[in-house]
Amino acid sequence: MNNNRVTINSEKSVNSLASVEANVKKQIGAYGSTYINDTAANTGTWFCIIPNTDAVFTTLTDATRDGDALGAGVFPAGYPIYGAFTAITLASGSVMAYKSA
Repeated sequence: MNNNRVTINSEKSVNSLASVEANVKKQIGAYGSTYINDTAANTGTWFCIIPNTDAVFTTLTDATRDGDALGAGVFPAGYPIYGAFTAITLASGSVMAYKSA
C-alpha cells in the first residue's frame, strides 16, 4: 500500500521555514522602519526605501550594488528601491526606509 509519504530532512525544513518567516517579516515591515525627511546622515540596515514625496539622495549606499552609486536624479514618490542599504542622506524629499532585521 502506498501512503504517498515524503521523507524530508527535518533540519533543512526548519532552516527553510525560518528563512521564509524572516523574508515575510521583512516584506510586511515587522522589523520596523525609519522615516527620513531631513538632510542628516542616517546609518543602519534597510532592504527597501519608498519615497513619500519625490526624493533626491546625497548618499545612498547599497552593499550589493556593482557599478555607479545610486543617488543622482529624482526617485518618484511611491517607487520602491530595493537593496542592502547602510547609509542614507537626502538632498530633498522624504522616505520610509524598511529595516532588514
